[in-house]
Amino acid sequence: MPWQDLRCLAFAGIGRPEKFYATLRGLGADIRATRSFADHQPYARPILERLERDAARLGAQLVTTEKDMTRLPPDIRSRVRCLPVRLELEDWTPLDDALDGLTG
Repeated sequence: MPWQDLRCLAFAGIGRPEKFYATLRGLGADIRATRSFADHQPYARPILERLERDAARLGAQLVTTEKDMTRLPPDIRSRVRCLPVRLELEDWTPLDDALDGLTG
């Protein structure tokens, strides 16, 4: 998905939303505003309506995380873009070893 110069209002209800915003900026998104919510906060209809109004006023696309996208009502999801984030490691061995140690 092309993120370069995408005018957006980014929102997130995760532990460190600043990292999400930084990732978007790193991809070239033009973040016009951000809205941070508590981790796992439910998105009540009034909150979502406010986000849509704010985005429209800014001429911006709503963008959120995959985690937050799953908590949006189906009728809203089609109007929000989701930034997929994946962990990529050059060497998975240390992580595999650590997980193996947990399952012992």
